[in-house]
Amino acid sequence: MKHAFASLVLACWAGLATAADVTVAVSSNFVATALKLAAEFEGETGFSIGISHGATGHLYTQVVRGAPFDVLLAGDAERPALLLANGRATETRAYAVGRLVLVSREPLTRRTAALVLEGKYVALADPIAAPYGKASTRAMERLKLDTADFKTLLVINVGQVATLFSTGNADAAFVAASQVPFLNAPEVFDLENLIPDIPQHAAFLARASENEAAHAFWDWLATASAQDLIAESGYDLPEN
Repeated sequence: MKHAFASLVLACWAGLATAADVTVAVSSNFVATALKLAAEFEGETGFSIGISHGATGHLYTQVVRGAPFDVLLAGDAERPALLLANGRATETRAYAVGRLVLVSREPLTRRTAALVLEGKYVALADPIAAPYGKASTRAMERLKLDTADFKTLLVINVGQVATLFSTGNADAAFVAASQVPFLNAPEVFDLENLIPDIPQHAAFLARASENEAAHAFWDWLATASAQDLIAESGYDLPEN
């Protein structure tokens, strides 16, 4: 069974590799923005982009196991640095700065958060796999939230967190600020005064060294067109 699953995964990766000129693995928080970037890039260059998304930690593992990705748009700086150190990436750079927010169906403040969320369903991403999950645990510490006091919904990535809230299955959720426009959240508590912003780095993967389309996308990501789209999507731009 394990071998059959591995074969299926490899087949899916192979299909992805042949379906587009450049394959980009994207952290879940950045999917909507990546789709906008892909459309703009394809329109300007004629190259096609295939996008795969998930928790940054899982995407990193897939790269290590041989997934045919050309570029990784991670939700942190750590995984791209590891890929560069172990020779699986030839270059890394910052492409966006994310921000964590807490969406809720009831108003809350730093002082009232524990009381408001008592007994409620609160969704967050896995802090091991997802950078926004790691940031969520830090925010909970600052808010003095005890998981024993509410019902924790722990999912793999911040995209799934947003889905839980938008479908009404969570009363509150720790999500990326860029996701807020899609959630119709009654209350949005900005956590920027409690925890640092989240630097997001990209990695140009070694397997793409001869891929003209991958190089074109990597260079285009630093253009004004791409940077404007990233900023319009709710991210800060890194200082260069």
